Amino acid sequence: MSVRAAVAVALLIACAGCTKKEPRGPGRVVTLDTDVAGLSGLTLDEHGAFWAPGEDGDAVVRIDPETFGVTRYAVAGGSPNTDLEAMAWVDGTRFMLGTETQESGRLRDVVLDGRLDADRFAVTPVGHLDYARWHLAAPDNRGIEGICHVDGVLVLATELVERQRGRRWAPVGMFDPKTQTWTAHRVGLTSKTGKLAAIDCRTAGGMIEVLAVERHYGVSRLLRFKIAQGPEGQWIEPTVAADLSESVSPLPNFEGLAWMKDGSAALVTDNKHRGGPREPSRLYFIPASAIR
Repeated sequence: MSVRAAVAVALLIACAGCTKKEPRGPGRVVTLDTDVAGLSGLTLDEHGAFWAPGEDGDAVVRIDPETFGVTRYAVAGGSPNTDLEAMAWVDGTRFMLGTETQESGRLRDVVLDGRLDADRFAVTPVGHLDYARWHLAAPDNRGIEGICHVDGVLVLATELVERQRGRRWAPVGMFDPKTQTWTAHRVGLTSKTGKLAAIDCRTAGGMIEVLAVERHYGVSRLLRFKIAQGPEGQWIEPTVAADLSESVSPLPNFEGLAWMKDGSAALVTDNKHRGGPREPSRLYFIPASAIR
């Protein structure tokens, strides 16, 4: 036997008991059985069920809170070449969704009203998020990455990055339908490469408190910040509530976040990416004790 053949045999013997590295996190990890790829966005309805859109724009899924069984609903009324990137439950069977496209240099992206209609999910454009409010244009494949709804107010997070005051900022918009007004905020990013990928929010002391995902390759953090309601845009300094790169392995692409009533969080993985095998979509549950 040649030296090369002997080495090959030794490697096969050494790896005979090798198994694929299982995903781990500080809490439960649930693998979802669905053919809808690229789940991007996550929200909870009044019954505790999770909802997530497929970024291709042709389907949304409902995830049962007890069994984690997945029901697929085909999207009707969507525009071609428009990705669904964010989702927020409003009431009953009504949702709001954020979008993006592959067109570089865009000045706006569409906000959709989504409603469950029997066995389909119907969407209708109801407005736009104008990036000109931050004097920005969107590159391809970056747009509205997070959306949340609280007390009738919408908060929308973008994947864009603005460089001012010697650092990187994420544009965050707030829309109050009662006054039909938009407010342009900026939230500081805490890494050299990360961008906002998901948000959820609640009220706290007359303000809107936000939990957000900042992520890029090798970067995965939960940020916490508050937004005062009013007509003036703010420069907001967040705090790092959890560094998921220290507790989750291997590190997936988190693109959806649901902030639970007990302070814990659920995150959904986007399994659609270029190169390499496609992993299943998963839910990662982060206990409240792991979130500062």
